[in-house]
Amino acid sequence: MSLFEKRILISELCEVLDTYMPKDQVESVYRAYIVAATAHDGQYRRSGEAYVFHPINVAMILAELKLDYYCIAAALLHDCIEDTSLTQEDIVQDFGKEVAHIVQGVSKLTGLEFHTTTDKQAQNFRKLFLAMSTDMRVMMIKLADRLHNMRTLKSMSRDKQLRIAKETSEIHAPIARRLGLNSIRVELDNLCFAIMQPFRHKVLMEQIKKQCGNRKKIIQNIQRDIETRLKQEGLEKVRITGRRKQPCSIYNKMKIKQLKFSQVLDMYAFRVIVDDVAQCYQALGIIHNLYKPLPGKFKDYVALPKSNGYQSLHTVLFGPNKIFIEVQIRSEDMHFISEYGIAAHWHYKSDNANSAELASNWLGSLLAIQQNSGTSVEFLEETKTDLFPSEVFVFTPKGEIIQLPYRSTVLDFAYAIHTNVGNRTLKAKVNQVNASISTELKSGQTIEIITDKGAKPHPSWLQIVVTAKAKSSIKTNLKEESTSELMQLGEYLLINALNYQGSNASIDEDKWQTCLDDLKCDSKSDLYMKIGLSEVLVSVVLNRLQGESESFLIKSINIKQTKGKAISFAHCCYPIPGDKVVGVLTTTKGLVMHRFDCGNLIRAKQKNEQWLDIDWQADENEEFEVLIRVHVENRRGMLASIANVIATIGINIEHLEVEEKDHSMKALTLVISVTNVNKLDEALYAIKSLEFVRSVERV
Repeated sequence: MSLFEKRILISELCEVLDTYMPKDQVESVYRAYIVAATAHDGQYRRSGEAYVFHPINVAMILAELKLDYYCIAAALLHDCIEDTSLTQEDIVQDFGKEVAHIVQGVSKLTGLEFHTTTDKQAQNFRKLFLAMSTDMRVMMIKLADRLHNMRTLKSMSRDKQLRIAKETSEIHAPIARRLGLNSIRVELDNLCFAIMQPFRHKVLMEQIKKQCGNRKKIIQNIQRDIETRLKQEGLEKVRITGRRKQPCSIYNKMKIKQLKFSQVLDMYAFRVIVDDVAQCYQALGIIHNLYKPLPGKFKDYVALPKSNGYQSLHTVLFGPNKIFIEVQIRSEDMHFISEYGIAAHWHYKSDNANSAELASNWLGSLLAIQQNSGTSVEFLEETKTDLFPSEVFVFTPKGEIIQLPYRSTVLDFAYAIHTNVGNRTLKAKVNQVNASISTELKSGQTIEIITDKGAKPHPSWLQIVVTAKAKSSIKTNLKEESTSELMQLGEYLLINALNYQGSNASIDEDKWQTCLDDLKCDSKSDLYMKIGLSEVLVSVVLNRLQGESESFLIKSINIKQTKGKAISFAHCCYPIPGDKVVGVLTTTKGLVMHRFDCGNLIRAKQKNEQWLDIDWQADENEEFEVLIRVHVENRRGMLASIANVIATIGINIEHLEVEEKDHSMKALTLVISVTNVNKLDEALYAIKSLEFVRSVERV
């Protein structure tokens, strides 16, 4: 990009800012551009453009949403800390702490990509929301950054285009939707569709252009007729705009409802914008008298707003010349929220920005969920429902409306009322008829929850609920209930160690009490709990009980049963009976078993975490997960053949992932359940015997 082109672009940005920002702030934004251009001097994007072209365009996207000075300045500087010699201190000195804080938040997310491994994707997903919690403008810049990258994706290889488009459609576009950023969401969806489905996108664009071109005059007449009728009825300030349905929206409707292009009814839509809520319903009645409405196609998002704050009346009409049209009716305030979403919070009309409060409430619930989620993968799975909402509206017995995601159950409803109601749910009534707590809800139903003080969450409830709040609450309660298991583990470890030393019988009550006093424990149960949580070392307790002045290590303990104890198995190495194993006592999961050569175990030893050698003799009926990898020729039916040969020897497949190596080869990663090493060897031999299998190994 030439110096002349840069000046044109920054001038256009400043012109947009002049429409809503004080002159001194616009000048400060221009100064931020100078700093960014100087810092990025000599850097170029893959497309060949000067790098500063990117932050200017990111700032322009946000300026069109009328974001405040701090966000625009931060957008221009957002890559400087990561990619140039500019420091956070430099930005604080030149532009203040608020701009620097936002830039720092975005910098922590630089290079944030959701690669193929689920755990990596989940960790980055959690990081994204934690960054957003410090300042919502961090997310605004991240979304604008992704939008401009999507606009300029053609310079990338086809593989990279597909990967970036996929992660954008799965992560960034849903976040934009959840925050009410409609313009960003629509463009991201269509850009992703054009890259992931280029042929279908091209065909649909041609069909839309052809249909709208043929009916242009008819559509103009419809718009004029609606406007004329509304003004005749006294709605003088009405504004009507027409809009074409987007190709991505049309394709999704065709795919979900299995329709042909000609069957997508609301191909062309009109927005009717009036003064207030009363006029919305008045306009609806007038339009329904003008054109016949289609039964079952009316949606009232004014009385029941969407989760991102969106409000409108939607209706589909049978217009002239057999044209089906959609009409959205909303007030000026509703239109403002629809256009700006969370960005309305920083706009001069922010008094009306209820979407900011909704987004803040949603974020607050996510932060509570992430604190109670054991792993990043759990957090990712639990928030997917909230990112892809399709609401149902149900009622309490007192007539209060509760909004829940599609496929929510009675139990989700109970937790939506209050966590304590959910935890004490015994049974329920739906429309005054007894119903199971797993019953899926439908809009319009009235739900009554019957509680009992003796009721408590069961692990099976996690399979019933779909909302993140319900899942998080159930898990938190189950963790609290697991304290008895941690006590059992602590007692098991200590008694086992005393027996190993041959001194269990010689410990009298005085020694026990002295030990408890020294370790500040109220009781033996308290001591066992601290051992189970790794807050007190078993070796330290032995020293106190036996009066030893020198510490010693426990070389080995015996474990026969794992059920009912706070014992888990590391998914980095998947230990099974027959392996040489070592246990690490953790503060959250009790005893975690690793294979003795596991890399994570070595790091635990380096950190001086409490670890024990284990002589493990499991019950014959217990099964344990193990990870294997199979390289196969890419043949039809090969998955079925592998599944069949594994089932024949009585082994279950718990999880399977397929990785495309090239056109002729595939790599399969399987998690299977076995009782011991011998059963694993039997499974490996059976898989290896298949003619299309090139190699099979335990990971």
